[in-house]
Amino acid sequence: MKVALLGDTHGNADHIAHALDVFESLGLKTIIQVGDLGVWPGHVAGKMWNKVDESLAARGMSMFVAPGNHEDYDRIARLKVRDDGWLRFRDHILLAPRGHRTLLGGRSIVWLGGAASLDRTWRNHAHKMGYGAGKSWWAGEALTDADVEQTAAGGHAEIMVAHNAPDGVPTIEVSITGNPHEFLQEDIAYAEADRRRFTEAFHAVKPRLLLHGHYHVPVDETVDFGPFATHVFGLACDDEPKSMGVLDLDTLATAFIE
Repeated sequence: MKVALLGDTHGNADHIAHALDVFESLGLKTIIQVGDLGVWPGHVAGKMWNKVDESLAARGMSMFVAPGNHEDYDRIARLKVRDDGWLRFRDHILLAPRGHRTLLGGRSIVWLGGAASLDRTWRNHAHKMGYGAGKSWWAGEALTDADVEQTAAGGHAEIMVAHNAPDGVPTIEVSITGNPHEFLQEDIAYAEADRRRFTEAFHAVKPRLLLHGHYHVPVDETVDFGPFATHVFGLACDDEPKSMGVLDLDTLATAFIE
């Protein structure tokens, strides 16, 4: 069984429409999306997601999401929990609570969305000054100790679907070295604390495969974490190369869709 993989979309309707065309051409009906989907407030965003849901329905597709950091967590907190534990964003777009466990193609999966925004201060400042369309940062983005405990309690899973990635992934460490985007030190400390929580949960799960987004750089490497090794597959963001991929659940092989 093969499933589609989709990186951060940030509510980019054109990119999402293109991705659905690509996945349909490959016969992929199930989509795993790794966060920063674009769960935003307002009627414009709502209408856009209604159209995406209609397109998914027409193609017989479903999208399963580990929410990111740039999401409206007030809205997510109000979503109805289905009997199977998924949060219903739309009929064909389901969000995973943190620590949610599922089976897909015979593989055990744990879902751990969320991450800390390195641009938190800038987003809050823009909101207070009246720039943009409104609020764009929510405290609910960050992992809590309870999230870590919930995720770790279930033990090992073969696949971890997340927005963030743990400490120690070479491609990511290179991409963030030297603070290339000149984020504020207080926000760097906030993000580092959140990443340590994620790393703790990750080490408790010891997945064979990690799927993630967040860093906007493609990652495709097997990392030795000491007592275990994990293949880390990170997708780029909307309109960037390597923002889409495919996972073969029979073999756990991953590949970018160029």
